[in-house]
Amino acid sequence: MTIFLHLWKHIRKMEFGFIMFMSVIIVLVGTFGICYLEPEKFPSLFDGFWWTMTTVTTVGYGDYYPTTILGRLLGIFLFIFGIGIIGVLISKTVDSITTYNKLKTEGMLMYKNKEHYIYIGYSAKTENAIREVLVHNPEAEIVLIDTLPNCPYMHNQVHYIQGDPSEEEILLKANILESKRVAIFADSSITDPILADGKTLLIASAVESLSEQTENEIHTIVEICEESHISKFRHIRVDDFVLSNDSVSLLIAKATLQPGTTQLFRQLLSKRYGNNIHVLKPSSQWSTYRDAHLALFDKGAVLIAINDEMDFKDAKSKKLKSTDTLYIVCSDEIYSTL
Repeated sequence: MTIFLHLWKHIRKMEFGFIMFMSVIIVLVGTFGICYLEPEKFPSLFDGFWWTMTTVTTVGYGDYYPTTILGRLLGIFLFIFGIGIIGVLISKTVDSITTYNKLKTEGMLMYKNKEHYIYIGYSAKTENAIREVLVHNPEAEIVLIDTLPNCPYMHNQVHYIQGDPSEEEILLKANILESKRVAIFADSSITDPILADGKTLLIASAVESLSEQTENEIHTIVEICEESHISKFRHIRVDDFVLSNDSVSLLIAKATLQPGTTQLFRQLLSKRYGNNIHVLKPSSQWSTYRDAHLALFDKGAVLIAINDEMDFKDAKSKKLKSTDTLYIVCSDEIYSTL
């Protein structure tokens, strides 16, 4: 017994790959061995495999059992070594899964998929944004980067990376070079707008620096506190800006002057409240803005902007380009037909 205990102690210290290899060898020895020793009792390899697996996993149904001395000696071998090896294998497998889940929760694992969204900085606004994206696209993959010790938003589609997002190593860990878009949220714990935007600018600079290393330009969205700071971001080629407090102020002012408009904006911003804003490329049959507007209206969609323009006073004469981007409001069903 002392020898066996000493043996199992050393086996537990072995690498997982070696334990797996030994487990496969023992199962093969049991399967082929019993079929060779007792061909009448075990007429097929599957019968031998079934008996071997029920033996080494201590299930022991008793539907198959050896009757010869050599067959029973093989069974004793599986009792002593097979059960121990398989037990260690199962134990190490459970430990590996536990370790993997722990590392994933703590944000220590690298993300390797492509075409994902990266959100930098966690707050209530980040959580709402993640929830809205998942409502719109349940298959979307989101990588969240923050310095929190554990993932603050548990979801199968959300992968957490812990670390300083201004460090290139952390951004590469999120596979930023193959991401679809990157959104940087302002640090809500910083009350000074200059300091908050300064931190955002530092992170955005790191993102754009990596963007220069790939052929696919990274589309970057940043939340800033002061509109006057936008010019500081433009030279590093940030694509979109969202003002932290400006949107709320403007919505309240609009509701003050025109009551009931908040419901309209809510429908425009969130799929959960009605129709959604979709992006469309112009049809070759549409020559002017007016052609696009009428064609879309007939199909149940409303054209609200082309590129960044919402002025349609010259819609009859203003020509459409194949590179233009049309923003429309309609249901998902209508959009799919377009």
